[in-house]
Amino acid sequence: MEAIQNYGTPSRLRGDRGGENTKVAIWMRLWVEVGTQFARRWRAFFTQLGRLHRLDRKNPTHLWLLHHLFLQDINADCLEFQDEWNLHPMAGGTTNDQSPADLRFLGQLTEGVYRDDPLDDPLEGIHPDAINRYYGVEGRRLRRSRNQTGAGIASEEGVEDEQDDEDEWVDEDEELENRIEADLASNIRHAPVKVPRHRSPFKAAEDEQRFISFLNTLLAAPGVLPENFGVRQEEWDEEDYPETVVYRPGMKGKQLTIVLPREEWFPRAIRWARALDLMTRILHEAGDTDEDEDDETEDDD
Repeated sequence: MEAIQNYGTPSRLRGDRGGENTKVAIWMRLWVEVGTQFARRWRAFFTQLGRLHRLDRKNPTHLWLLHHLFLQDINADCLEFQDEWNLHPMAGGTTNDQSPADLRFLGQLTEGVYRDDPLDDPLEGIHPDAINRYYGVEGRRLRRSRNQTGAGIASEEGVEDEQDDEDEWVDEDEELENRIEADLASNIRHAPVKVPRHRSPFKAAEDEQRFISFLNTLLAAPGVLPENFGVRQEEWDEEDYPETVVYRPGMKGKQLTIVLPREEWFPRAIRWARALDLMTRILHEAGDTDEDEDDETEDDD
């Protein structure tokens, strides 16, 4: 893990039967599982939308529509993967084929349950390395305010200094944040990644809500498929809707062939086509099309 901090994440890892790279391998294996279980299929589906169904990945309004239509489905897949991962057996000399959920349950039986675990955890979102380094018993000793007991309770004669004590704790928190930021800064060696913009094409919130209402009504009932969006049979190159997508992840990755079963993914393509057709028509009638605007990604400079 120290090598990753110094040199970045490797694209692959080669090792012998030793255990030096176990943590790195487990960490990388997790992301492989994320890709194979659901992320690659979504990547292939978005690639299919771009090739067949008029998705423009540089158009911020198209990205906004993608978020509206599919973000909930993607989050549901993430939660499903999380549940399955927590229940899968782990091989090893200390795990005895138990799952992460089993180990957590046994740990609670033997060590007790954290009061704030898991929903109200005050350390949620903090990297475990930072927790071990800055919140562990081996870290820098915290200073005690004058008249403060070892239990952290001020004595009676120091009650009037409570505000001063709170200010000192605030200073300690800021100092801790600055230390963590300075220590982790060496791990960032690249320029900020350009994030594609996604924005609503509607100038007023009322117009956006009206579009969403129309869209929900449209998608709730079967209707005529829009033309020139690649969802009508006469628009396909083959007799059946293509279920196989080939794409290359990254610039140097090998080509991947992903199968998208029609019964699951074609209805999503229809949802996209009908939504994009409706949005295009509404914007055209309102004269709010932004085809001439700069659709490139924003810089973080």
